Amino acid sequence: MDLHCLRHSYITHLIEFGYPERFVQDQVGHRYASTTAIYTGVSLEFRNRLLTQSLRDRHPELWEPAL
Repeated sequence: MDLHCLRHSYITHLIEFGYPERFVQDQVGHRYASTTAIYTGVSLEFRNRLLTQSLRDRHPELWEPAL
């Protein structure tokens, strides 16, 4: 494992743990958010969770109420 791999992991973990994008960008010293996005490789589970939450927020009528 090299420093470049650790950098990818660090950025990805910060994003997956819910840190604000601007904080992550500042942590790694990027001027542009698009540069930080290149380093981000979130898991499929995180993507699905984010998509599900977004759909629930926009269309709550499509989801059954929690028991």
